[in-house]
Amino acid sequence: MAFKFKNNTGRHKFTGTFSYKTLNYEYTLYLPVLVDPERSEVITKFGNRMQKGKICLDVNEAIISNYLDRGDVSAYIIVNEVGSDETASGTLQIYDWCSGNKQLLANAFVWINDVCRILGPSGVKTTASPIGPLFYFMEQLTVQNIKKSDIYLFVDTHDEGNKNALTNIYKNYGFTLNSLDDTTVCPVNGAGATLMAMKKPALVSDTTAIDFSFLMKRKGGGKRKTRVVKHKRSYKKNTVKRNRK
Repeated sequence: MAFKFKNNTGRHKFTGTFSYKTLNYEYTLYLPVLVDPERSEVITKFGNRMQKGKICLDVNEAIISNYLDRGDVSAYIIVNEVGSDETASGTLQIYDWCSGNKQLLANAFVWINDVCRILGPSGVKTTASPIGPLFYFMEQLTVQNIKKSDIYLFVDTHDEGNKNALTNIYKNYGFTLNSLDDTTVCPVNGAGATLMAMKKPALVSDTTAIDFSFLMKRKGGGKRKTRVVKHKRSYKKNTVKRNRK
């Protein structure tokens, strides 16, 4: 089971806007555990993403349902440029794939999975890819919410051509380290592994574009009230968290 992002709101679906490289984007964020109608929304939206007539990454409704049942995913995210129906979507998983030790949040990394860029009904492709803002959103959620300063993803190494193409793409997004060149990136997935871990280090919080502090606000308004306990002659105050693997 994956670790969870911190969420004090009592809600599990969030929508809003943020800016990225002078453009404005809309987002939908789901943080499990999910119940209907949010659970059904996630299964439908992430299990039916069509790319060139096929289910993207073969991640269908059954797989998404399985993710939800097993608690494999820490966040489901959809991003689109305001005014466009083209989307970029993916999942985040907080998990320790690399140490081989007992699962602890302190040892876990945040992994980007199941990334797809999908054209909407209009068929119009945006000039700026929505993948960049999707990754930015994921990075800011990671560094702001659970204070992890790195983010990771896996690349399948079976197809050398595809591996090289994806490696170059991800380098453009700041994933400059990989476990094939440097086994300290992810010791369990080092040289000889069929999956290469890639790492984007040194994430920096930027609350001017999007501020995730809203996830820490308690349902109903936030601060706990001070309870006054009265006695006969005196009183006192008591302050009563695919590239699939």
